[in-house]
Amino acid sequence: MSFYRSNSFGGAIIIFALPLLVASYYGLKIMSSVYKTDLGNGVVIYADDYVSSGRWVFYCNKSRLISRQPLPTPIAELEQAGRITIGDMYYLSDIDEAQAKEAIKTITGIEQWYKKLHYRYSVLGENSELKIHVYNAFVPHNGRSWALKVWQWLDQDKSSFEISAEPYDPETYMDYAKSLQAAAKSCPVPQ
Repeated sequence: MSFYRSNSFGGAIIIFALPLLVASYYGLKIMSSVYKTDLGNGVVIYADDYVSSGRWVFYCNKSRLISRQPLPTPIAELEQAGRITIGDMYYLSDIDEAQAKEAIKTITGIEQWYKKLHYRYSVLGENSELKIHVYNAFVPHNGRSWALKVWQWLDQDKSSFEISAEPYDPETYMDYAKSLQAAAKSCPVPQ
């Protein structure tokens, strides 16, 4: 009678146990998550790792992260990008959208216009990874103040950029400082 286990038995245990351990780890992580946002379409954004790093504040009602220290403007990437796509501004009336596009074309025609940009917030993608950094600048054009919003899409090879604008109202506009305060208050647990 031999009680010697074969190598195939040990290998089978490892093959079945390893995925079970990994699944248990992620299941426990998901169940114990505090900083998350359910987008309502089966996608849940988790930000616990970002918040626990001490470098980020999560906006629990949205999929936004706000860096505790404003990120630097990606000047080199903007210079290399050359052309920036004008994004959708469906939230504006047709007249405001036309004026916004005119303001964008005029302002981006000025050399080194992007040096006025300041970090506003970041966005997490569906897999809870950093996907976008958003920068803004406030500029006058044709007697109105405009809030430019530049989206830096973080791709593995290189960044791409998109720009939009909206009329600037200091009472309602969520700049970096207001976003940071709102995010800190948005979660059930202090950050």
